[in-house]
Amino acid sequence: MIVDWQVYYDAAKKCHDLADELRRADKPVHDAVKGECAGMAGDAPGCKQWGEAYDKAAQQTMQVCSSLANALTNYGSVLYAMGYNYGTANKSNPAPPRPSVSQVGEYRVAIPTSVADNGIGFTDHGGIKEFLDKLIAKVLSAFGKLPNGHAGKLEKAHTTWNTFANHATVTGAPARIATISALFDGMDDATNRQLIQGHFTTLKTSADTVATASQHMAAPVRDYHEATIALGNETSNAINTLELTIALTAIAGGALALFSLGTSAVAAAAAIDADILLTINAIQASYRASRMVKVIGLTSLAAGAVGVADAFHAVPTIDLDKAVTNLAAIIAMKALIDDDSGTGPANAANTPGTEEYQRRVEELAKDPAKNGAVSPQSRREAEVALQAEHDGLLQGPIQRAQPGPNGEDTGDFVDKDGNRVDVKSSPDARPSYRPGAGTPIPNPQTEQEFMDMVNKDLASGENVLVDPDGMSAARRALLEGLVAKNPHWQGKVIWGR
Repeated sequence: MIVDWQVYYDAAKKCHDLADELRRADKPVHDAVKGECAGMAGDAPGCKQWGEAYDKAAQQTMQVCSSLANALTNYGSVLYAMGYNYGTANKSNPAPPRPSVSQVGEYRVAIPTSVADNGIGFTDHGGIKEFLDKLIAKVLSAFGKLPNGHAGKLEKAHTTWNTFANHATVTGAPARIATISALFDGMDDATNRQLIQGHFTTLKTSADTVATASQHMAAPVRDYHEATIALGNETSNAINTLELTIALTAIAGGALALFSLGTSAVAAAAAIDADILLTINAIQASYRASRMVKVIGLTSLAAGAVGVADAFHAVPTIDLDKAVTNLAAIIAMKALIDDDSGTGPANAANTPGTEEYQRRVEELAKDPAKNGAVSPQSRREAEVALQAEHDGLLQGPIQRAQPGPNGEDTGDFVDKDGNRVDVKSSPDARPSYRPGAGTPIPNPQTEQEFMDMVNKDLASGENVLVDPDGMSAARRALLEGLVAKNPHWQGKVIWGR
């Protein structure tokens, strides 16, 4: 079977569509884990170890999903380039339209820890200070801390992970990738078919791994949340049934506590000591009999005990690590378009080293917004834009954008189709055209500031050409990840060089 360029283009589009859908599916996970769910595990004995295990499993699962989306994006661009090159070389009729083959870099997922000091596990709502102070000292001595997970954050995390695990895009991704791969079944060129479908096998295996891992993330978080609520209720009930000298009331729940205590009567020191002993025994009995002990992996309730973190043992950590490595190889693939025919975008006027190129740089460096003045920055803008024209990212010949009828800024350049583009930069070191080039910038743009800058241009009808001058490898990877996380930017935000 002869596979025409349309098949490559169809497969490429399906890859890009799935990548965009995966980013939309996992965005709520990133928002929750990096936002309101930080610190949810607490740091009491067992809680700390549970949180550390959660952090590792969550980061790995999120990393593979992000890498899968980026690999689908880049492999889609590779397929577009292969289809274009094949169709052009074979003089297909109709000829393939020149595709956009913009690609993304490898994005490294970093998350805040879920371990945090959320208090000692209970609070007070007023009463005899001597009693409460002695009880706190006794709890610290006996347990170190009572379980101090944040019930509200745990509930949010469970809901978020459960929604992600059951999202149709996540559960259906492996089958969709298999369907895309099947477009090349029966391809006459067996060697090329094996190469193409081999990459799809990697993508499908990674998608299976994400689906499996996400299913095993939600349940342990649910168990911890439910155990927190139950222990608060059980302990409060046990305390409230005690026959004490003082009037002691326990109320279950609270943002950072299993329960809160209040007293309403004055008592002698001896009576207080006796009541504390009864109270601490009730707390210990409830704790020992609770499901919490198993959830956080404690074998002892003593202060200094260390939990055996087994809650996330079902998350396939080894497979997740393999997936990250395998997907990185696909992300690194380059989408190269052949222009040997002389009909491509590269020409003497946009190729560095020619007289024509130098003349165009000088002309395009004249900034109409500055009355035609040439500056090191405007010259750099011209060089980046011409390189993008050379690479086929901008349809040439490009021209400097002229101010609007009221003198308003309309971007930096206009391509032959009338599309406006603004050259933007977000370096973490001074760029080459600034004094002190290479000097680290103390406070580079935040992620939000970068997104606001891009969205402002897009809202005014201008595409964005990102100049990487002055960006470290880590900085560029971070920003490429942000671009990849905003599917509505695809084709509108492009990377220069």
